[in-house]
Amino acid sequence: MVRFVSGARIGAALLMLAAVARLMWDQVEADTLVLWNFFGFFTIQTNLIGAFALIVVATRTGRARPAWLEYLRASAAVYLVIVVAVFWTLLAPTSDDLTRWTNLVVHGLSGVVLVVDWLIEGPRERLPLTRLWVVIAYPLGWAAVVLVRGATDGWVPYPFLEPAHGYASIAMVVGGICVAGLVLGAALYLTPRTRPVTVDDARVAVESR
Repeated sequence: MVRFVSGARIGAALLMLAAVARLMWDQVEADTLVLWNFFGFFTIQTNLIGAFALIVVATRTGRARPAWLEYLRASAAVYLVIVVAVFWTLLAPTSDDLTRWTNLVVHGLSGVVLVVDWLIEGPRERLPLTRLWVVIAYPLGWAAVVLVRGATDGWVPYPFLEPAHGYASIAMVVGGICVAGLVLGAALYLTPRTRPVTVDDARVAVESR
């Protein structure tokens, strides 16, 4: 059981990294790759964060996990659910690659995996709501950088962040996303403590066959 859980986490992380790499390669082939812009997408950044979280937690399957890793797992899950929700509600109508495997991974599977991973093996200790701000600190920082870029070099990763729409409209969208993130974060923080998957579990599974 321990090896299966670790393997599943590593496999999901590698698939997410492969999807990001493929998206980058597509831009290389089209001669449109600008690294600063490519890695400016929240989708790309959060898929990398999610993959990193899965790989780190996979190395500690069955062992104690530090508090920072639990916050990272919860935050990554919130980020990727935001990515999934925003893409399929605001961006999908203008996309031509809805069924492409890279799109389904970075805008779908990644979010499902991080949430399911958390629900299967949640925090060792329930995370305090007084630190709920952790889950939106990174998205707010990202949004601030994007708004500065939009006002200076004119580049924004998503149409709903275009300065032409007015900053009031942008604030409403970003505010709504943050509220949704806080609600989801609270739900994850309040997840009951779970017993870690251990070597003993694997032994019992083998003996029961």
